[in-house]
Amino acid sequence: MFRRAVLLAIAGGLLLPLAAAAQPAAGNAAAAIAAAEAAGAQFLFDYDFEEALRTYRELGERFPEHPSGPYNAAVTVWTRLAQRSNAVRGPSLRNDRFFSQDGRPEPTPEEETAFREDLEEAYRRSEARLERDPDHPEALYHLGAAEALEAGWAVIVDRAWFRATRLIRRAVGRHRRLQQLDPGFRDAYVVPGTYVYSIARLPRALRMIAFLFGMRGDLEGGLEAIRLTADEGRRARWGSLWTYELLMQREGREDEALAAIRRLGRRFPKNPDFALDEITVLTALGEFDAAVGLGEAVLERREAGFGNYHLLLPGLAEAGLGEALLFGERWADAEAVLNRGLAADPSPEVRANLLLRRANARDGAGRRPDALRDYGEVIRIDADDILKDWANALRQAPWPDAAPAGSHPAR
Repeated sequence: MFRRAVLLAIAGGLLLPLAAAAQPAAGNAAAAIAAAEAAGAQFLFDYDFEEALRTYRELGERFPEHPSGPYNAAVTVWTRLAQRSNAVRGPSLRNDRFFSQDGRPEPTPEEETAFREDLEEAYRRSEARLERDPDHPEALYHLGAAEALEAGWAVIVDRAWFRATRLIRRAVGRHRRLQQLDPGFRDAYVVPGTYVYSIARLPRALRMIAFLFGMRGDLEGGLEAIRLTADEGRRARWGSLWTYELLMQREGREDEALAAIRRLGRRFPKNPDFALDEITVLTALGEFDAAVGLGEAVLERREAGFGNYHLLLPGLAEAGLGEALLFGERWADAEAVLNRGLAADPSPEVRANLLLRRANARDGAGRRPDALRDYGEVIRIDADDILKDWANALRQAPWPDAAPAGSHPAR
């Protein structure tokens, strides 16, 4: 139980890609690698997954000893899987909602094979460099990053807790070693930062057990390390900024989350998850009109085929807009939008959220019998433990006056 709790906390911060961004050139080879990494990162965070894979595979072929190509190809496979599973958005990490949900990422056989092969090649290249030079900075970085990536896969996909524990502790050790060798290697701060933040976020009893195992938490120090990579990193900047944004939501520091998500949205306008997270943050801040405006724009972009908005999970955009309308007490408008989401054949987890919010809207409008039917359906679906608990509580007393903690931005 202890190991599982630790790994679930850590994995919540390792769901996101640490893909390479541009880095300084030191000769023709370094300049070419930097250019390919920058192009690949733009494709990846814009959700142009096939173009990202093509770019990283070409990088791996052109520079057969450098680990960046296969490592970033594995990151791309992982990111596509996480996006398809709604694991890269703020609501999935608030209250550890992602881990309360019944569903989990299901890679295709082709994705599983590609991930394993790319990761093994990244390991092989990094280890070969370290055999020649045990303190090689890029090899240490990529080896630790690959271990952190595999740890995330082991927890979320394989549920292999012991293997993930070993992997993440090795990854943290390598990146701490890199910090000692070169404190200016800013990409080496995010994995250790996520690790100590996650331990600090454990319940008190589990933190005491972690302390006995030599695992020390540091909430603010961890967040500062993640922010440092987000601001000054080169290879892991954008993934770290994304992690920082999500954790700012988790901490209720919405102003900082909003600044980070808008920075990401400007850089990667084709990514619909950044727009959805901005809606979530605006709603949490009580800026309901702005959230509704952006929610309507997201629906328009999806219908117009803009960017990669077609990758939005069915019903997810309606859930975001519906919550903004709901919290703005526009009961009828919220119900109409949520009904459209329910008609889109959403996954059980998204369906449960839509039903809970439709029940809230019906409660708000004074239609208690209709709300009770929806709460009962949320419980019957049993796809999200937290939503199920909220529905059980709201069967005893109506929303919003009896809103459970975490279910309303003002409560």
